[in-house]
Amino acid sequence: MNRVVSFLAAVGLFTLSAKAQILPAYSMEYGDTLRTYSMFIPEGIGKNAPLIVYTHGYSTKPANRVRTDLNEAAAEHGFVVCYPDGAPDSRGKDGWNVGYPSQHTMTVDENDFFAKLLDEVCGRFGVSRSNVFLAGMSNGGDLCYQIAYTRPDLFKAYASVAGLTFEHVYHNEHLTIPVPFLEIHGTSDKTSMWQGDHANAGGWGPYIPVPLAVAAVAANNRCTTMTTDTIPSRSERLVTRYTYSGAPSGADAVLYRIEGGAHRWGTADVNTSDIICRFFSRYLDR
Repeated sequence: MNRVVSFLAAVGLFTLSAKAQILPAYSMEYGDTLRTYSMFIPEGIGKNAPLIVYTHGYSTKPANRVRTDLNEAAAEHGFVVCYPDGAPDSRGKDGWNVGYPSQHTMTVDENDFFAKLLDEVCGRFGVSRSNVFLAGMSNGGDLCYQIAYTRPDLFKAYASVAGLTFEHVYHNEHLTIPVPFLEIHGTSDKTSMWQGDHANAGGWGPYIPVPLAVAAVAANNRCTTMTTDTIPSRSERLVTRYTYSGAPSGADAVLYRIEGGAHRWGTADVNTSDIICRFFSRYLDR
């Protein structure tokens, strides 16, 4: 396996502190391509630490794919973070193969890619193979739903921000095991619309409403209770948390509704990264 540390890492322009903006970058051979990823490893963290894999949004620029706030929360809660880079589609835009019209030329099997990425990262860095979690924004959030439906055992729990479930996934795939799932979503998101997009007005492909997407996971988990509470907000926007619980497996499905929130990570309203790390921490194998 060919692994190459990037030039920036080689000349020492990165730090492993929680405030790192430039992280060490590596590559791995995947099929006939070379795929790249960056790593955040908190200072002083021990072996077998849990791992969060973060998947960026569609066409996100490389300089914006690392989240400083996620690194800070990961350091506080004891996680390592891996930031893989998506593959280009027919428009030359990097992303994850979830079936966008522009992705018709993509042949990447994301389930296979992430299985191999986990083998690579866990083996190389000595992190826990049993405590691996997937978080994603937008296209990366779409991927969370897709993998949860098609290969749920790859990760212990999933967290999507501004993600969606496509109708072809909802109708043709079937959740097979309980899946702890968290969604954070604004009701005024014009890219991944809260109310869904059956008519495909946005051009991404038809997808179901966000509340239905989370409720479907809750039903699969056999949750028996749904509670609603208001979360303190950093802004004037109302944040409501819907928690589906009572599953025999303990796998909850949780939806944060940000009233009037747009297509973004949501840090203006809530501490998104801390919420995600706290959610994942509940499902660690101790």
